[in-house]
Amino acid sequence: MSAPGPVSFTVAVPSCNGVPHIEEALRSILNQQGAAFDIVLSDDHSDDDTVERVRALAGERVRICVNAERLGLAGNWNRCVELCETPLIAIVHQDDVLGHGHVAAHVAAFDRDDRIGLVASASTIIDECGREVPPDVVERGGLGVEGRLFGPGEALSSLACGNPLRCSAVSIRVAAFRDVGGFDPSFRYALDWDFWVRVARAWKLAWLAEPTVRVRWHRASETHRFKPGRADLDEARRMMEHVLELLADPSPLRPRCRARISRAFLNRAHDALRGGRIALARECLAEAFRLSPRILGAILADPRLAAQMTSLAVAPPLARRWFSRRPATTPETPKK
Repeated sequence: MSAPGPVSFTVAVPSCNGVPHIEEALRSILNQQGAAFDIVLSDDHSDDDTVERVRALAGERVRICVNAERLGLAGNWNRCVELCETPLIAIVHQDDVLGHGHVAAHVAAFDRDDRIGLVASASTIIDECGREVPPDVVERGGLGVEGRLFGPGEALSSLACGNPLRCSAVSIRVAAFRDVGGFDPSFRYALDWDFWVRVARAWKLAWLAEPTVRVRWHRASETHRFKPGRADLDEARRMMEHVLELLADPSPLRPRCRARISRAFLNRAHDALRGGRIALARECLAEAFRLSPRILGAILADPRLAAQMTSLAVAPPLARRWFSRRPATTPETPKK
């Protein structure tokens, strides 16, 4: 149960067919202590019994709203804020798990300064069964090993080379949300990243280095839904260039940012090759070289990868026969 007192915080869960993990996520919210908070479920017209399970578990503790038609990610996240009746909100994904004290820590951080637009915590990554995923498989992200307060614009360099924040580990001041216009539905993959950047330009950002959220990475996540193509990588590249343009002097960061996205395109080329999608593999390999010719060094450092990419470049039919559906050797760094 939450602590008594004025309610200034809402935990909102945007759900859609969340049966596999919604109950675990909701229990972690119900078990929060140290601050009073509301709970809202914005269900995006689920086909399963997500709503029934939430109602059975939480009863009147949660306010449930079902969208008449599917709004999609941005639409449902914006709907969460529309339903919010408090000045602060956390949008917690239906398959993630809040650790003890998460809400109280965020409320306390906001209380220190009314110009803080975002509070973000560190997180750990878990798989479908709740086991921790090693950092060499999925990057932890974050803004450093120590907590700090970023002034307006100060966090942009930390947001340039990729999205280091996990959505469920971020809380938002509703005034900041309204100030920047909410989540932009024109984005699919960089939806949250774009929002953090817009808020961080005009508002302060508080970083809490203690991990208080377990973020689930699994085959039904957004990362894997995009993996067959390159739309996510193209959007990430555009977003990266946009953030670099906002910096007073992007030149020190640009090579590192381009090397990072180049590696992502190389990994996608590898995955596409193994799946027999030769045209996609060649496109991604070409884009990796265009972004950072130094990627050649990473390829040559791995003899098997070098053989794969060389055959892909000069003899695609052979590449298809030799390497399709063999075990991966360069796992992609995924993002939820």
